[in-house]
Amino acid sequence: MEDRLDYTGLEPADAERVRVAIRCKENFHGYIPSQGFDFIIRNYPMLAEMGMLEDAWVSAYLSKSHFADHGAEIVRAIFEACDSAKLRELKPVADSVNISKSGRVSLFRGCAGPSHSMGMSWTTSLDKAIYYAAHKAAFYDQPSLAVYAATVGLDEIYCRFDRNEEEFIVVPKTWWKVDVPDAEFRLDRPR
Repeated sequence: MEDRLDYTGLEPADAERVRVAIRCKENFHGYIPSQGFDFIIRNYPMLAEMGMLEDAWVSAYLSKSHFADHGAEIVRAIFEACDSAKLRELKPVADSVNISKSGRVSLFRGCAGPSHSMGMSWTTSLDKAIYYAAHKAAFYDQPSLAVYAATVGLDEIYCRFDRNEEEFIVVPKTWWKVDVPDAEFRLDRPR
């Protein structure tokens, strides 16, 4: 089945390492770290069918700093193609979340720039969301800072990453802007 994948752009030796890893049911991303994201984009339906998507996708996703070159829709489509039980086994959602009795959690997202897209990366910390908006504004010279909030059910969350924060991957159905005083958007604020 691994012979039906598209290995375009991979060196023959790297393609063979990926084939062997897939045959052995191992995460192949480490063999092609700089090309793994694009390899998965080309092959995610087949990788999902083979049961080989989740572990490699988590590795590929965590190795990227932004997805502007690919678009949010393809990233979301790959998360949708993942087996949610496998994804949550790799990156559990509820381990460290303060969950209400209704099974819902409040999340925040910091934004800066001329337009604010409601991306998939959200945090449980209002402080961190404020900091991320201030950081983007300061380091990328982006105006128009804002923080957004959403309340989602645990079943809506794809997974949780723990890169310097509790980062939840989710596409909220609704969100709203949080009124944050301008003076709070600074990099020296405690968080």
